[in-house]
Amino acid sequence: MQFRHLFSVFFSLASAGLSGQIGGREVYQFLNITPEARVVAMGRLPIAYWEPDVNFAILNPALIHAQLHGSLSLNAVSFPADIFIGSANYAHHFDKAGTFTLGIRSFQYGKFVAANQFGVQTGEFDVSDLVITLGHGREVYENLYAGANLKIINSAYEQYSSFGLATDLGVTYHIPEKLLTWSLLIRNAGFQWDPYTTERGRLPFDLQIGVSNRFRHLPLRWHITADQLHRPDVSFINPANSRRDPITSQLIEENITLANKVFRHLSFGAELSPTKGFNVAIGYNFRMQQELRMNTRRSSAGLTFGLGFRVSKFMIQYSRGVYHVSGAANLFSVTTRFSDFKKKEKAD
Repeated sequence: MQFRHLFSVFFSLASAGLSGQIGGREVYQFLNITPEARVVAMGRLPIAYWEPDVNFAILNPALIHAQLHGSLSLNAVSFPADIFIGSANYAHHFDKAGTFTLGIRSFQYGKFVAANQFGVQTGEFDVSDLVITLGHGREVYENLYAGANLKIINSAYEQYSSFGLATDLGVTYHIPEKLLTWSLLIRNAGFQWDPYTTERGRLPFDLQIGVSNRFRHLPLRWHITADQLHRPDVSFINPANSRRDPITSQLIEENITLANKVFRHLSFGAELSPTKGFNVAIGYNFRMQQELRMNTRRSSAGLTFGLGFRVSKFMIQYSRGVYHVSGAANLFSVTTRFSDFKKKEKAD
């Protein structure tokens, strides 16, 4: 089997498992994978989550604001099958130019055995992806924020490599007195500049809208995000959910209701923060649950949960995302702000 065909099969299956069945239509599906623990704990897509956390600003550049100045986050994910993902995010504010963010994500899939068309092993090779994100955001009007990300993308699969460019464009309306935030986000609009072979693929474009609110007398914030709004129907008929008529033996396909199709666009999350140094979060992605569930076994696919606690000047986050009965992802994040260290030095 040629490497090109092998990669097509492998990464189509991998992206389907990580991003749902709408994955596999485009290249660079890893752009939809989030390695930040707190973001994943909130359901993977909290695009309207207004908190002084640089990880949310990397997800949606319209959440970039001056309070993020000096924030640094280091993140690591342990996926099944020895897949490792790491990221580092930083924010810096300039009085005249606004606030900028820099994010680096590295995807390492381990070593693969190389073989020729006769099945004779010829060695090993590495497979990796890399995304560098430069973001900028600022308040353009009272309570109205706008931001943009520029993503530089690189993939290296044995002798095949590819470069691409993508952008995220976001608008956020934040109402402090109501603790309410609305966001509209265009993700991964771009192109494959240098394809793996001669044919260019489409990027995993996404149109999203989200809302979040924090209760005034309860330390709880919730969010709802709708994604894939440019595709009204993201459902698919799963042959595994078909059944046979006991009388005619005819195959009866799965019936997907209108309500089911609507909920496949939605993800939910809530976070309880009784103190600034502790939080507990839970999230749910309905489409992931529908696409990765099994009829023969109860599954928690689509469910995420996590917690965070402060140790000195560092906020440590852990979350777990369930993809399938066969495995889940464990995520770890450490976040700090350099301004906190400067305050401590002045106090000393």
